[in-house]
Amino acid sequence: MAAWIYVSAVIAPALVWIIYFYYKDRFQPEPWRNLGLTYLLGLIAAFACIYFFKLLPYLGIPEDSSVLMEAHEWPYLLYSIGITGIIEETFKCLPFLLVVLRLKEFDEKIDGIIYASIIALGFASYENARYLAYMEGFELIGRAIASPLTHTIFSSIWGYTVGVARMRHKSIIAASLKGLVLAAIAHGLFNFFTTSSALRIVSSFLILVIWIWRIRIMEKLRSAPHTQPESF
Repeated sequence: MAAWIYVSAVIAPALVWIIYFYYKDRFQPEPWRNLGLTYLLGLIAAFACIYFFKLLPYLGIPEDSSVLMEAHEWPYLLYSIGITGIIEETFKCLPFLLVVLRLKEFDEKIDGIIYASIIALGFASYENARYLAYMEGFELIGRAIASPLTHTIFSSIWGYTVGVARMRHKSIIAASLKGLVLAAIAHGLFNFFTTSSALRIVSSFLILVIWIWRIRIMEKLRSAPHTQPESF
């Protein structure tokens, strides 16, 4: 694969989405230095997450879910939610809780979704940097586009619950746990459905539903940032 194709496939989708999120937050946009830091945190989170998965065999848990994919439907579903979903969403959320929430510019409920999405883009970029080198054609294009989109959608769930809790001065821990569980379920179901040609349309519908929810929430928060948005 040509180097420029590889680099473009990794960087271009993330850059497009960052510009999109910046535009959505244009009335009180976050500083570019914050967005850059948050993207970097996503890269670091993905690096740490991938090496954390290598420790799972020591606990008797497969590192790669593909061993369960074909012959064991329910174990694969449980793995997708309880292992892949929980671990990946937790690793994305940790730098959000430890670093991003301390930023003085984090002063709106919508910021939870914005920063969570940028972390997710960094996470997806690192994943793509590892996997796209082994792909080509439509498979490469599909993953390059889909991975940043799906990761941002799942992260938006806990980004929203934590952002709202922060602005309402409620428990961050409770909001994080609630958002992580919901995000892990959505993440796991998506992974599970995409392995079946018969159920792949369901995975697309799941992403569409969460995306519509995300747009609705962001528009509401952007137009009336100090009102109480609807909860889950």
